Amino acid sequence: MKATCIFICLLMLLAGTVCQSQSVYHFQYNFHQQDTTSYQAFLVRYEDGSGLLRVRYQLPATGEDVLAECDVEENYPAGSVPPDNDTAALLLKAVNPRFIFGNNSIRFNSPNFMFRFNAGTGFHEPAGVTGNSSTAMEPQTSFTARQVENSALTKSFVAGFFSTDDDFYTNLFPASTKGLTAAEKNTKIYLLIVADTLDKEIGPACSLDIARTLQTFKGITDTMGIKLLPKIITGPSFSKKNVELAIAGFLKPAATDIVVFYYSGHGFRKQEETGRRFPNIKLKTNHTSRQDVYMNSLNIEDIFMLIKKKPSRFNLVLSDCCNNDIETTNSIGSKPGQTKGSGVQWNLDNCRKLFLDPTRMSVLATAADYGQRACSKNSFGSFFSFFLASSLENYCSRLKNNVTWDQIMQDTKTQTVNKAKHTYCDKPYIPANICNQYPNYKIVAGN
Repeated sequence: MKATCIFICLLMLLAGTVCQSQSVYHFQYNFHQQDTTSYQAFLVRYEDGSGLLRVRYQLPATGEDVLAECDVEENYPAGSVPPDNDTAALLLKAVNPRFIFGNNSIRFNSPNFMFRFNAGTGFHEPAGVTGNSSTAMEPQTSFTARQVENSALTKSFVAGFFSTDDDFYTNLFPASTKGLTAAEKNTKIYLLIVADTLDKEIGPACSLDIARTLQTFKGITDTMGIKLLPKIITGPSFSKKNVELAIAGFLKPAATDIVVFYYSGHGFRKQEETGRRFPNIKLKTNHTSRQDVYMNSLNIEDIFMLIKKKPSRFNLVLSDCCNNDIETTNSIGSKPGQTKGSGVQWNLDNCRKLFLDPTRMSVLATAADYGQRACSKNSFGSFFSFFLASSLENYCSRLKNNVTWDQIMQDTKTQTVNKAKHTYCDKPYIPANICNQYPNYKIVAGN
């Protein structure tokens, strides 16, 4: 209980009714080379590495107004991610251009926006634009950038890039939002967090995972106006017995309630369990033998089945751990690139769709597939947990609509896989030792 109180007090300073996983920018640039066009760009960068770009410009020869839309892919320029250091530079590439209006017969010069780490702010900030994959802006190019805070996302500004009937515009400026019913307001989220914070190898990362998970679900419950009931099993209380007791005694939801189980620590697979894709979670910090680990562990899928038997309307069971042999441990990667959030508000309708859907649903997800290791960094936390929290905030924000759990999990998987491709699982640092980490999940509707 003491640990729970400490983390809750910390969150009172951190959490609010805005998402910090979206950064909105307004860019103006001109390459001043073969291309003399002056461009204006509206960029949304999601913290999970995805994004949306709209570029508006007039064709110099005719003055015709053109609006193009692109997806955004995040890349790490060669040499910018040393194995033992954090990411120094990010390159946001505009891909899959399509024309909203204007002459599409003229080649669109897809931009690449460069971001560099600012040690003073702790964030990656816009540093330039190129028309190729170079990380050095040409001297002739002009480029200005400003981050657009939520208060500056006015109707007139956004209408410069989106029509008033566009999904993005209507999501950002909804005509009205239906509040929760009296019955929905009685909903409770039972949040059971289990983390091996005393482990010498990954304990600090597990502590940060706890704070991130609490912050995410406090943001959701604050937005919805429902109650969050957290319980944390960590430190000296970290044990198989206490987890079993909490599943049986603490998790007592009504049919209208929600259950979230989150684990951060070591995980493993048993060689004899060839048919099981989900890992066993290790529930004893210091073990004496392989058999001792076996006796003090539970399979996350078995926990999922126990929770699924409860009457709750929605269940979410998560494990961020390796799915390899007992003797292996997490891969250590560089900190993902982060940009300062613009403070976009949460969307009640999206939260309702994900957590209060009338159709009963249960979701099970784990950080790594059979035979794989999970990636983390003690000064940052676990990467699967980071991308999951970022994706969940993205789809709970006003910048999304028609949200589903499959979208959240697919985005989380995509970004985790990409991050692992820039992480070495072993030395020497050669291509053969680059990590493979593919999160695994399943969604079960009904009972």
